[in-house]
Amino acid sequence: MRMSFLSIPILAFGIGLSAQAQEAIAPSQLTIFSGPQGGSWYAMGGGMAQLFSEAGARSNAEVGAGISNVVVVDQGRGELGFTMSIVPDMAAKGQPPFQQKITGIYGLANLGDNYVQLLVREDTDIKDVSGLKGQVYGSQPVGSVTAVALEAVLSAYGLKEGDVEIVRGSQTYGANETKDRRIAGYTATSNPPTPSFVEVSETIDSTFLPISEAAFEQLKAGNSGFVRNEIPAGTYKGQDEPVPTASTALILMSGKQVSDDEAYWIVKTLNENIEKLRNMHSGMRELTVGDMAQVVGIELHPGARRYYEEVGAL
Repeated sequence: MRMSFLSIPILAFGIGLSAQAQEAIAPSQLTIFSGPQGGSWYAMGGGMAQLFSEAGARSNAEVGAGISNVVVVDQGRGELGFTMSIVPDMAAKGQPPFQQKITGIYGLANLGDNYVQLLVREDTDIKDVSGLKGQVYGSQPVGSVTAVALEAVLSAYGLKEGDVEIVRGSQTYGANETKDRRIAGYTATSNPPTPSFVEVSETIDSTFLPISEAAFEQLKAGNSGFVRNEIPAGTYKGQDEPVPTASTALILMSGKQVSDDEAYWIVKTLNENIEKLRNMHSGMRELTVGDMAQVVGIELHPGARRYYEEVGAL
């Protein structure tokens, strides 16, 4: 068939449009499983849903938790969810509290580090994690990321939870029990400065226990989602030196039902609205696209990888 010269550029232009359209496709719907109502994750989920809606994808945020979110996203009950980088590793291995292996999730973005913070009263004279043996110490409910992290840290020091009398509750509970000297201290895996730790450090003399290099290597060997980090000097009253510890990243994840082009759109939209993203939580105030690309503990979605590579973040 004879083709006119005019049809050649028109055809080429059409192909160009098609290729460009495949670069980023807005999902028709995004449900984001976040955290409990009143918590920072829930607020972030709501802010992110609004951001996506304004960019062209109908979106909503649902309550959730770092471990349960992995299950519901894997089951396709929502497209997106928040979790911590130590959780997908546990899910992939089918470790408790997961009842079976879960591998149907991808990482989209690292949204900042949450630190394993181990506060003790100074009058206990506890100098390192091994000193918690025989003490009453505060943690959070079984299945929470904080509880999982504490169990891993104790194990790295040759301790079981039975070697320490663990009491469980909210950060507020841990702070109050510590200030009233009913427990030696408490832990939370959170972003410093954490308000409850600020309150305790300004009320009583307290200190934070370091995690040694050898103990961290054991943590990392057991779970690839742990990252070496330190609580910066001066974060809390009386804390004049940095405290070496471990951290786990807050991750935005997706199910495998999210296509490459949709994943590309999601991370592209977040980066193009990064100022709004930074304003959603103090822990993200200095977030960059380079930070977002450093996803650990979970396979990066191919569509997200394509975007990060295009902008030079990977």
